[in-house]
Amino acid sequence: MNKLYRFAAAAAAMALAASTASCSSPKAITFGNGTKTAMTIDGYDVPAGVFIYNELYAYNNASYTLYAKNGEYPTVEDVKKANIESMDATDWIQNSAVDYCKDFVATEKEFEKIGGELSAEDLQEIKDGVEQQLANTLFTDNGIGEESIRAILTNSYKQNAVFEHYYGIDAEDGCSEEELKEYFIDRTARIKYFPVSLVNEEGEAVSDDEKHELTKLVDGYIKEINSAKTNEKKLEKFDEVKAKYDEYTAKKAEEAAAAEAEENGEEATTTTTTTTTSADDEVTTTTTTDPFANEVTLTKLTTTTADESADDAETTTTTAADNSADDSQKALKAYNDYVFNDLKEYTAEKYQYDENTIYVIIKGDIKERMTEDDMWSEDSVEALISERYYSDFTDRMKKIAEGMTPEKNASAFRRFSPFKLKLENV
Repeated sequence: MNKLYRFAAAAAAMALAASTASCSSPKAITFGNGTKTAMTIDGYDVPAGVFIYNELYAYNNASYTLYAKNGEYPTVEDVKKANIESMDATDWIQNSAVDYCKDFVATEKEFEKIGGELSAEDLQEIKDGVEQQLANTLFTDNGIGEESIRAILTNSYKQNAVFEHYYGIDAEDGCSEEELKEYFIDRTARIKYFPVSLVNEEGEAVSDDEKHELTKLVDGYIKEINSAKTNEKKLEKFDEVKAKYDEYTAKKAEEAAAAEAEENGEEATTTTTTTTTSADDEVTTTTTTDPFANEVTLTKLTTTTADESADDAETTTTTAADNSADDSQKALKAYNDYVFNDLKEYTAEKYQYDENTIYVIIKGDIKERMTEDDMWSEDSVEALISERYYSDFTDRMKKIAEGMTPEKNASAFRRFSPFKLKLENV
């Protein structure tokens, strides 16, 4: 259930062709009476236009597979001559298209089974989508007409309805809203942070004196943040000390530029930077319309890595790039574990994974942002449900599709063999 048949609105369903329409093209493909139906699957006649669309999509996947392997985009002729998964390209593309058509029919059948109905809003969006895509010559040149486009777009809405039936809030295989909230809370952190670099512009470690100065600076920032009386004030104070650090680094850069200019016998250009302070000498900042503008969210990592010390671990040759990527993954996991397992809410801390950078970081209570106008909007909830149950849903629909047997129209398969299509703009 990849490609077009997914949970997104149908406006995005034709993204495959959004930038591929040509200004002029050869004569469009037409259907004969014996090739209007490409195949029949469990009594459902699959229109040739739907099959051709799936061939175009499969061709696109074949092209990308070769690009990933060779590092350059293949021509149509390159794809035609290729073998993919031990099959020639024509067979691979048509077999893939058949699988996509089975997915299509599985959605149609399941929508009928649940007694699904599309809303007036859905139907209007489908109508608008059809009108938009009729201008796309990638489709019309390949004989994908209005009815097939409508069927494809409608199918994407039906898939969404089937998903909501089984996995929506309080659905038979879904969860309650409270359970979904717990799922979100467990895997989402709300943080503010900024890095303090311990290396210079050349990538070399700063002097011990500079490192001592920066470490002292960070300790002072953390003390200042944590001295605030309320959680809200701590978040505000965090922004203030970040502004102080930005001013500090700007001043250091200016001093370095001046020293270099003096060494070269040039006149330095200086920029005066001022900070507005309140009566109690605290830095004041301009209030933004978004109180959470400087916050980010972090998602808990759920993947596991193999035990490197396992006796039966396979021995492989690694390159410097492999080691670098591995180190990066270790750093990311260590940071993620720290944020979710060790960092307390509303207590600023310094975090340092290696000798190059110190992070000043603070974590807020994610529940405070779970409101209808913020992280618990209708769109956010729908996206979270899709994220949580997408794999279960695709497994469910794939199982249904795999149980179907297509009866192919040999004439249609010959007539619409992929390399007889207009592929130059795919």
